[in-house]
Amino acid sequence: MQKEIFPIIGNEKELPFYVVGIGIECWQYPVNRTGGYEYPQLFVAREGEGEVTVGGDTSKITPGTAFFIPAGCPHEYHSTSESWILDWVCFSGTYAVNMLEQWSLNRYRCCAGCDTERMHRIMSKIYYTIKSDKLYGNHYASAQLYDLLIEYRMIADNRPSSFSSGNTAALAYVLQYIEEKYASQIKLGDLAETAGVTEQHLCRLFKKNFGLSPMEYLTKVRIQHAKEQLIYSPKTIGEIAVDTGFPDSSYFAVVFKKQEKLTPGEYRGPR
Repeated sequence: MQKEIFPIIGNEKELPFYVVGIGIECWQYPVNRTGGYEYPQLFVAREGEGEVTVGGDTSKITPGTAFFIPAGCPHEYHSTSESWILDWVCFSGTYAVNMLEQWSLNRYRCCAGCDTERMHRIMSKIYYTIKSDKLYGNHYASAQLYDLLIEYRMIADNRPSSFSSGNTAALAYVLQYIEEKYASQIKLGDLAETAGVTEQHLCRLFKKNFGLSPMEYLTKVRIQHAKEQLIYSPKTIGEIAVDTGFPDSSYFAVVFKKQEKLTPGEYRGPR
Protein backbone atom coordinates (compact mmCIF):
# COMPACT_ATOMS: atom_id res chain seq x y z
CA MET A 1 0.00 0.00 0.00
CA GLN A 2 1.34 3.39 -1.02
CA LYS A 3 1.94 5.65 1.97
CA GLU A 4 1.58 9.11 0.52
CA ILE A 5 -0.38 12.22 1.33
CA PHE A 6 -1.00 15.63 -0.23
CA PRO A 7 -2.30 17.85 2.57
CA ILE A 8 -4.78 20.63 1.89
CA ILE A 9 -2.77 23.86 1.89
CA GLY A 10 -4.33 26.94 3.49
CA ASN A 11 -2.47 29.44 5.63
CA GLU A 12 0.52 27.07 5.60
CA LYS A 13 1.67 29.13 2.61
CA GLU A 14 2.85 31.74 5.07
CA LEU A 15 5.11 29.25 6.89
CA PRO A 16 8.88 29.33 6.34
CA PHE A 17 8.65 25.69 5.21
CA TYR A 18 5.64 23.49 4.47
CA VAL A 19 5.00 20.11 2.91
CA VAL A 20 3.13 19.96 -0.40
CA GLY A 21 3.23 16.18 -0.62
CA ILE A 22 5.10 13.28 0.96
CA GLY A 23 5.41 9.55 0.45
CA ILE A 24 7.33 6.86 2.31
CA GLU A 25 8.31 3.44 0.94
CA CYS A 26 6.46 4.11 -2.31
CA TRP A 27 6.66 1.96 -5.44
CA GLN A 28 7.87 4.40 -8.06
CA TYR A 29 6.31 4.51 -11.51
CA PRO A 30 8.06 6.15 -14.51
CA VAL A 31 7.93 9.97 -14.57
CA ASN A 32 8.80 12.29 -17.46
CA ARG A 33 8.37 16.01 -16.79
CA THR A 34 9.69 18.00 -19.73
CA GLY A 35 8.63 21.24 -18.08
CA GLY A 36 9.81 20.31 -14.62
CA TYR A 37 7.67 20.28 -11.48
CA GLU A 38 6.25 23.26 -9.64
CA TYR A 39 7.94 22.44 -6.32
CA PRO A 40 11.39 21.25 -5.19
CA GLN A 41 11.56 17.48 -4.63
CA LEU A 42 13.81 15.43 -2.36
CA PHE A 43 14.05 11.64 -2.71
CA VAL A 44 15.66 8.79 -0.80
CA ALA A 45 16.07 5.41 -2.54
CA ARG A 46 15.12 2.51 -0.25
CA GLU A 47 15.06 -0.62 -2.43
CA GLY A 48 15.70 -1.58 -6.05
CA GLU A 49 17.43 0.54 -8.66
CA GLY A 50 16.46 3.32 -11.03
CA GLU A 51 17.77 6.08 -13.23
CA VAL A 52 17.31 9.85 -13.16
CA THR A 53 17.99 11.99 -16.22
CA VAL A 54 18.49 15.76 -15.85
CA GLY A 55 20.03 17.99 -18.50
CA GLY A 56 20.94 15.01 -20.69
CA ASP A 57 22.95 13.34 -17.92
CA THR A 58 21.71 10.09 -16.39
CA SER A 59 22.46 9.01 -12.82
CA LYS A 60 22.10 5.47 -11.54
CA ILE A 61 20.12 5.41 -8.28
CA THR A 62 20.82 2.60 -5.84
CA PRO A 63 19.58 2.04 -2.26
CA GLY A 64 20.94 4.66 0.12
CA THR A 65 21.04 7.38 -2.54
CA ALA A 66 19.48 10.78 -1.91
CA PHE A 67 18.69 13.03 -4.85
CA PHE A 68 17.22 16.51 -5.13
CA ILE A 69 15.42 18.05 -8.12
CA PRO A 70 14.75 21.81 -7.95
CA ALA A 71 11.47 23.40 -9.00
CA GLY A 72 11.08 23.92 -12.75
CA CYS A 73 13.94 21.58 -13.67
CA PRO A 74 13.03 19.22 -16.57
CA HIS A 75 13.65 15.63 -15.55
CA GLU A 76 12.83 11.98 -16.05
CA TYR A 77 13.16 8.99 -13.75
CA HIS A 78 12.21 5.33 -13.92
CA SER A 79 12.97 1.94 -12.41
CA THR A 80 15.64 -0.33 -13.85
CA SER A 81 14.71 -3.22 -11.56
CA GLU A 82 11.49 -5.11 -10.90
CA SER A 83 10.50 -2.57 -8.28
CA TRP A 84 11.94 0.72 -7.10
CA ILE A 85 10.98 1.93 -3.62
CA LEU A 86 11.49 5.58 -2.71
CA ASP A 87 10.77 8.03 0.07
CA TRP A 88 9.99 11.47 -1.32
CA VAL A 89 8.81 14.91 -0.30
CA CYS A 90 7.91 18.02 -2.27
CA PHE A 91 7.78 21.29 -0.39
CA SER A 92 7.62 25.06 -0.46
CA GLY A 93 7.63 27.97 1.98
CA THR A 94 8.60 31.60 2.30
CA TYR A 95 12.24 30.68 3.07
CA ALA A 96 12.66 27.21 1.60
CA VAL A 97 14.21 28.11 -1.76
CA ASN A 98 16.09 31.10 -0.32
CA MET A 99 17.73 28.83 2.23
CA LEU A 100 18.69 26.26 -0.41
CA GLU A 101 20.18 29.07 -2.50
CA GLN A 102 22.26 30.23 0.47
CA TRP A 103 23.53 26.69 0.88
CA SER A 104 24.27 26.39 -2.88
CA LEU A 105 21.95 23.36 -2.98
CA ASN A 106 19.12 24.61 -5.19
CA ARG A 107 20.24 22.49 -8.13
CA TYR A 108 20.01 18.86 -9.18
CA ARG A 109 22.18 16.78 -6.90
CA CYS A 110 22.62 13.04 -6.49
CA CYS A 111 24.39 11.75 -3.35
CA ALA A 112 25.12 8.02 -3.60
CA GLY A 113 26.36 5.65 -0.93
CA CYS A 114 25.05 7.76 1.95
CA ASP A 115 23.65 6.87 5.34
CA THR A 116 20.07 7.93 4.66
CA GLU A 117 18.43 6.17 7.61
CA ARG A 118 17.96 9.38 9.56
CA MET A 119 16.34 11.01 6.49
CA HIS A 120 13.96 8.05 6.30
CA ARG A 121 13.06 8.41 9.98
CA ILE A 122 12.42 12.14 9.64
CA MET A 123 10.28 11.64 6.51
CA SER A 124 8.28 8.94 8.28
CA LYS A 125 7.72 11.32 11.19
CA ILE A 126 6.55 14.07 8.81
CA TYR A 127 4.16 11.67 7.07
CA TYR A 128 2.52 10.47 10.28
CA THR A 129 2.41 13.97 11.77
CA ILE A 130 0.41 15.26 8.79
CA LYS A 131 -1.71 12.13 8.54
CA SER A 132 -2.69 12.18 12.22
CA ASP A 133 -3.59 15.89 12.42
CA LYS A 134 -5.40 17.23 9.37
CA LEU A 135 -5.78 20.70 10.88
CA TYR A 136 -2.37 21.55 12.31
CA GLY A 137 -0.19 18.68 11.12
CA ASN A 138 1.62 20.70 8.45
CA HIS A 139 2.42 23.41 11.00
CA TYR A 140 4.10 20.87 13.26
CA ALA A 141 5.76 19.26 10.22
CA SER A 142 7.31 22.60 9.25
CA ALA A 143 10.05 22.20 11.87
CA GLN A 144 10.50 18.54 10.91
CA LEU A 145 10.91 19.55 7.26
CA TYR A 146 13.63 21.99 8.28
CA ASP A 147 15.33 19.15 10.15
CA LEU A 148 15.16 17.04 6.97
CA LEU A 149 16.72 19.78 4.84
CA ILE A 150 19.54 20.17 7.36
CA GLU A 151 20.14 16.42 7.14
CA TYR A 152 20.23 16.60 3.34
CA ARG A 153 22.68 19.49 3.55
CA MET A 154 25.01 17.45 5.75
CA ILE A 155 24.83 14.52 3.32
CA ALA A 156 25.49 16.83 0.36
CA ASP A 157 28.46 18.35 2.24
CA ASN A 158 29.67 14.84 3.14
CA ARG A 159 29.37 15.53 6.86
CA PRO A 160 28.35 12.93 9.44
CA SER A 161 24.75 13.17 10.66
CA SER A 162 25.87 13.94 14.19
CA PHE A 163 27.80 16.99 13.01
CA SER A 164 25.25 19.54 14.20
CA SER A 165 22.33 17.54 15.53
CA GLY A 166 22.16 19.86 18.54
CA ASN A 167 22.10 22.94 16.31
CA THR A 168 19.45 21.37 14.11
CA ALA A 169 17.21 20.66 17.08
CA ALA A 170 17.80 24.13 18.50
CA LEU A 171 16.70 25.82 15.29
CA ALA A 172 13.73 23.49 14.87
CA TYR A 173 12.51 24.34 18.38
CA VAL A 174 12.86 28.06 17.74
CA LEU A 175 11.09 27.94 14.36
CA GLN A 176 8.15 26.13 15.91
CA TYR A 177 8.11 28.51 18.90
CA ILE A 178 8.05 31.55 16.59
CA GLU A 179 5.24 30.10 14.50
CA GLU A 180 3.15 29.39 17.59
CA LYS A 181 3.98 32.54 19.62
CA TYR A 182 4.62 35.27 17.01
CA ALA A 183 1.67 37.32 18.32
CA SER A 184 3.29 37.53 21.77
CA GLN A 185 5.97 39.97 22.86
CA ILE A 186 9.01 37.78 22.24
CA LYS A 187 12.53 38.73 23.26
CA LEU A 188 15.80 37.31 22.00
CA GLY A 189 16.32 35.75 25.42
CA ASP A 190 13.04 33.85 25.07
CA LEU A 191 14.21 32.32 21.78
CA ALA A 192 17.63 31.43 23.18
CA GLU A 193 16.01 29.78 26.20
CA THR A 194 13.72 27.77 23.91
CA ALA A 195 16.72 26.61 21.88
CA GLY A 196 18.83 25.87 24.94
CA VAL A 197 21.75 27.95 23.65
CA THR A 198 23.19 31.40 24.32
CA GLU A 199 21.81 34.46 22.53
CA GLN A 200 25.11 34.88 20.68
CA HIS A 201 25.12 31.28 19.46
CA LEU A 202 21.50 31.51 18.32
CA CYS A 203 22.30 34.66 16.34
CA ARG A 204 25.17 32.85 14.64
CA LEU A 205 22.92 29.91 13.75
CA PHE A 206 20.26 32.14 12.22
CA LYS A 207 22.78 34.25 10.34
CA LYS A 208 24.43 31.14 8.91
CA ASN A 209 21.19 29.44 7.85
CA PHE A 210 18.90 32.35 6.95
CA GLY A 211 21.12 35.39 6.55
CA LEU A 212 18.98 37.07 9.23
CA SER A 213 19.08 37.61 12.96
CA PRO A 214 16.45 35.75 15.03
CA MET A 215 14.50 38.97 15.59
CA GLU A 216 14.61 39.86 11.88
CA TYR A 217 13.28 36.41 11.11
CA LEU A 218 10.51 36.89 13.70
CA THR A 219 9.56 40.20 12.10
CA LYS A 220 9.28 38.60 8.67
CA VAL A 221 7.03 35.87 10.06
CA ARG A 222 4.83 38.52 11.68
CA ILE A 223 4.60 40.48 8.42
CA GLN A 224 3.63 37.34 6.52
CA HIS A 225 0.77 36.70 8.94
CA ALA A 226 -0.23 40.37 8.80
CA LYS A 227 -0.38 40.24 5.00
CA GLU A 228 -2.75 37.31 5.20
CA GLN A 229 -5.04 39.17 7.60
CA LEU A 230 -4.94 42.34 5.51
CA ILE A 231 -6.33 40.37 2.59
CA TYR A 232 -8.78 38.06 4.30
CA SER A 233 -9.74 39.67 7.63
CA PRO A 234 -12.22 42.53 8.22
CA LYS A 235 -10.14 43.72 11.19
CA THR A 236 -8.70 47.23 11.26
CA ILE A 237 -5.02 47.76 10.60
CA GLY A 238 -4.52 48.59 14.27
CA GLU A 239 -6.15 45.32 15.33
CA ILE A 240 -4.03 43.36 12.85
CA ALA A 241 -0.89 45.05 14.17
CA VAL A 242 -1.64 43.90 17.72
CA ASP A 243 -2.74 40.43 16.56
CA THR A 244 0.60 39.86 14.86
CA GLY A 245 2.83 41.03 17.69
CA PHE A 246 3.45 44.70 16.90
CA PRO A 247 3.08 47.19 19.77
CA ASP A 248 0.99 49.69 17.78
CA SER A 249 -0.21 50.51 14.27
CA SER A 250 2.40 53.26 13.72
CA TYR A 251 5.37 50.97 14.29
CA PHE A 252 3.64 48.23 12.27
CA ALA A 253 3.21 50.64 9.34
CA VAL A 254 6.90 51.62 9.42
CA VAL A 255 8.11 48.00 9.48
CA PHE A 256 5.60 46.90 6.84
CA LYS A 257 6.59 49.72 4.47
CA LYS A 258 10.28 48.94 4.91
CA GLN A 259 9.77 45.26 4.08
CA GLU A 260 7.00 45.37 1.46
CA LYS A 261 7.60 48.83 -0.10
CA LEU A 262 3.90 49.55 0.49
CA THR A 263 1.92 50.76 3.48
CA PRO A 264 -0.52 48.26 5.04
CA GLY A 265 -3.38 50.27 3.60
CA GLU A 266 -1.88 50.25 0.10
CA TYR A 267 -1.29 46.50 0.36
CA ARG A 268 -4.87 45.92 1.46
CA GLY A 269 -6.33 48.15 -1.25
CA PRO A 270 -9.92 49.45 -1.42
CA ARG A 271 -12.51 47.44 0.50
